[in-house]
Amino acid sequence: MFDQQKYINDYIKDNYKTIKVRVRKEDKLILNKLNKVDNINKYILELIKKDIYENRVYNYIDDSVKIDFEVSKTMKHLIDLAEEKDLEDNYAWYMNLVDAVDSQAKNEVTRHLMTEGEWNKLLKRYRL
Repeated sequence: MFDQQKYINDYIKDNYKTIKVRVRKEDKLILNKLNKVDNINKYILELIKKDIYENRVYNYIDDSVKIDFEVSKTMKHLIDLAEEKDLEDNYAWYMNLVDAVDSQAKNEVTRHLMTEGEWNKLLKRYRL
C-alpha cells in the first residue's frame, strides 16, 4: 500500500535542507514581525536573497565595469542568469551564458540596437 506521508517525508528529506531558527521569547520585536508574516519560510528566504544581492562578491565578473546603458529584455535575462551562476561559482554555466551574452550583443550591434562601445563594455565586465 502506498504510504503518502512517507513519500512526502522522503521527498522533503531528499530535496530540502531544514534549518531551525531560535528566537528568544523576550525578543518581542522579532516575534511580532514573524507573527504578522503569512509565510515565514518565504519571508526569510527573500531576506537572505536580498542580502546576497546587496552584498554580492563576484568570482569572475569585473564589478568595477558598470553597465550604464539600457539593454534589451533578452540581454537583461542573459546577464541576470550569468550573474547568478557567477555568484553560485558555477564556472561552466557562467561561461556558456557569457558566450550567449556575446552572441546576443553581436546580433544587437548588427541591428543597431547596441553600439560597439556598449558591446566592448559588456565584454570587459563579463571578461570574455
